[in-house]
Amino acid sequence: MKKISIIILLLSVGLHAKAQLNIVPQNDEVKEYTVQNAQPYDSLTNVDKRSFASLPGQTLYMHGARNDQDGYWDAFFTANFLTSDERTVYKAVNISVTPAKEVVGKYYDVLKVWTKTDYFSYGCCLLLREKESGSEMYYNPFKYSLSMTCLGYYEKLKRYIGQVFFSLGKRVETEDGQIITPTEGAEYRCVDVGLKMNSDGAFLLMEGADGVRVEAFPIGGDEVYEFVSADRIALLTERYGKKYGKLIAFRKVDTGMTGEMVITAWGEPYHKSQRKIEGRTLETWRFSDDRHVELLDGKVYDVRIY
Repeated sequence: MKKISIIILLLSVGLHAKAQLNIVPQNDEVKEYTVQNAQPYDSLTNVDKRSFASLPGQTLYMHGARNDQDGYWDAFFTANFLTSDERTVYKAVNISVTPAKEVVGKYYDVLKVWTKTDYFSYGCCLLLREKESGSEMYYNPFKYSLSMTCLGYYEKLKRYIGQVFFSLGKRVETEDGQIITPTEGAEYRCVDVGLKMNSDGAFLLMEGADGVRVEAFPIGGDEVYEFVSADRIALLTERYGKKYGKLIAFRKVDTGMTGEMVITAWGEPYHKSQRKIEGRTLETWRFSDDRHVELLDGKVYDVRIY
């Protein structure tokens, strides 16, 4: 009888502990940012979740997204959709679509920003005032993330003008709309910053030795999607040595690299796993585009790209 009582007690304690561990409080608080409490804007990122809390007081230009002839669905509203049940679309046609002509080609002041985070989604609402008409609207920046460019971000991109870059061997578009793939390592120089209507936002104009100019897109910080700067190559070579520095700058991973080097080259993996083998630690890191890296005791020993 005593043994049975002890077992019941242990089971009840175990169940209680399990219940305690499974209680995860939700965090769906709405945060409001105005000019008074906005975070400092460093102009290194455009309109995305890294900069939302910094946008009050900034000016945005709506150049529009690609192929927006059918308008903008559930993107512009007459009320704050994070704090209100009202989902009336701004100047709607067909109930949920704002015509492109009503919002594209205009400048907007950011008056307020609301963010809401939970375990399933990240919400953001921007209160905008159109400069010319004074009309106010609420905008969901996640719907068409490349349709607006912050003027501060655009101006900051001019720091690249005059810098030397090297091609990463990716497809790029020329000034006249042709698609080409420069040879990896081909030298280019940034000659201007551009912004086109119905495009992916602000871009750098790169000129090669042959005089052909192509578009390149910054991806935050000091990196450019299609190119790597001479300054970044020098920085990573100084940090990681001649053997690995240039490889990392060109976003390549090789055996012998550390986990830090891999993350610098490819970013954070979306999945990690590890197991012990004869006292040694074997890790498998998975990245997008079917890239896998295995590290043995912290050093890369196998790289697979499918």
